[in-house]
Amino acid sequence: MGGLSKKAHLLHALAREGKPTLVVESGNLLFKTDVVPPTELPAARIGAAGVVTAVSRMGATFAGIGSRDLAGGIDFLRQLHRPPAFHWLSLNLVDAASGQPLFSPLLRHQAGGMRLVVLAVTDHTAFAEPPVGGRVLPWQQVLREAVARVANQADFVLLLSNYSYTENREIARACPGIDLILQSGHAAGNLGPIPFDRTLLAQTNTRGRSLGVLDIAWQGHAPWQETTAGRGSLSGRQPATFSNRFIAITPAVPDDPAIDALVRQTKQQMKRQAR
Repeated sequence: MGGLSKKAHLLHALAREGKPTLVVESGNLLFKTDVVPPTELPAARIGAAGVVTAVSRMGATFAGIGSRDLAGGIDFLRQLHRPPAFHWLSLNLVDAASGQPLFSPLLRHQAGGMRLVVLAVTDHTAFAEPPVGGRVLPWQQVLREAVARVANQADFVLLLSNYSYTENREIARACPGIDLILQSGHAAGNLGPIPFDRTLLAQTNTRGRSLGVLDIAWQGHAPWQETTAGRGSLSGRQPATFSNRFIAITPAVPDDPAIDALVRQTKQQMKRQAR
């Protein structure tokens, strides 16, 4: 949790630039591993709840459900699902009996005068056994239909994907109506945006090591092209352009006082629980 207050400071600095901004948490937000030992779970849940409170105060109102987010159980995740302040999103995490989504299957959002639809998929291959009370369907069973359904109702379609890079390439090919895929798989490291024709794929490092900032000049669903500082927007010739930077969250970055106080309080509660 140590990087949360520094991330908040950076987000406040970006907000002062005056550009329309969307804060996104792509998934695998709560726990370090897919399985937490039972003796450690009570304290880990306190930490997870603190993380959700912190990111929602930073302006993140949604996150995709990654396999690690389910380490505390579906019922625990329901406690942290607090629309409209914070939504958990997953198209393919469904009730074991009814087959209906257990959380929000999609979210409609306005940003920069654009209509956004946010979708999310959870990696079904990450589970040795289904989560208690649920099933995770392969993305092929739900995603194509969902994208086709919303494509004409949105200016921009964002997918939060818990799948691997290889699988996300397949998703981009199979669902060309997706404009941007932000992945939260199990591989660490920053992945600079990679265009696959009309879909852009990117990843920010895990565990709060960096903040990814993606600037988009959007004028329609078209092949992506990267633009660099000093060249100006290429939107006159190319409908969709982007630039990207990763800001390392290091000890030198100042702390946001309010989030720092929340983190300290949460850590104290975790220590008391662990005794």
